Amino acid sequence: MKRIRPAMGDAGPPAWRPFRTLLAALTTGILVVALGACSGGGASDSDGSGAAVEEGAAQSEPLSPDGARDAVADATGAVGLAEAPQEAVDRELVTTGSATLAVEDPFDAAERIAGLVEGAGGRVETRDEQAATDHEPGSASMTLRIPADRVSATLDALGELGEVRDRHVETVDVTGTAQDLDARIEALRTSTDRLRELMADADRTSDLIEIEAELSTRQAELDSRVSERNRLSDEVAMSTLHVEIVAEGTPAAQARPGGFVGGLTAGWNALVSTFNVVVLVLGAIIPWLALVGVVLLVVMGVRRQVARTRAAGPTPPAAEPEPAPAE
Repeated sequence: MKRIRPAMGDAGPPAWRPFRTLLAALTTGILVVALGACSGGGASDSDGSGAAVEEGAAQSEPLSPDGARDAVADATGAVGLAEAPQEAVDRELVTTGSATLAVEDPFDAAERIAGLVEGAGGRVETRDEQAATDHEPGSASMTLRIPADRVSATLDALGELGEVRDRHVETVDVTGTAQDLDARIEALRTSTDRLRELMADADRTSDLIEIEAELSTRQAELDSRVSERNRLSDEVAMSTLHVEIVAEGTPAAQARPGGFVGGLTAGWNALVSTFNVVVLVLGAIIPWLALVGVVLLVVMGVRRQVARTRAAGPTPPAAEPEPAPAE
């Protein structure tokens, strides 16, 4: 009997058909699940993108100051940084300045400036005034101590008295120096208090003398530091301002020409200055030269008289008469 072979498209023997059906069902199920997950992820991505767009739009809107502070607080709290901020350090600044003021009457301007400074709670430390001469106009200079918060107002007030030709203000931060002094002072006070306690408990005279000597050294250093700190605090509280007051028409600073002309001018000025110095010296020594000349004339006259006396020689003694012969 002739065996008939199955065709190529046949599913095979009947025993393998259930397994192939189960394998096809599993494959179909896996594909369905995979497609569902992809579609869900796309939907969630689209939802997330929409939420991100909405959030970005919300963040693009301007926030009020209160809202901004709340947002910053929420953000710092979310990352665990919601700590109390450190207190701002009070900066200690020393302000110094200088100005040149041109006025009609320097003396009157100095009086008005003194009244202005005293009205602002300051004081005049130095005040120099020079009266006008035939060759130079009058002038004045002042050193003022002004409260630190009134320096700008005082400089502006100077402009109402005359022409402010130049002014310069400099501020130096001495916060570090002040803090260092405070720390040293606190340490020295603690040390001196401890030494006083040891001195009170000392039993032997040698220990007492040693502790007293150390206490004297520490106390002297403490007093020096306290004095330095007080001076620094005064410089911080009261700014220093130097004011030069000149008459109108007087240049604050004359520009010197350069080159050959400048050198020639400088040489001529040096020659004139040297001549003036020589004349001054001669005027000072001429009276002494006259006195020395008189003394020399007297000495020379005495010497001549002595020389003449020596040239004449000593006077010969008178001859005694011979005795008469006896008769």
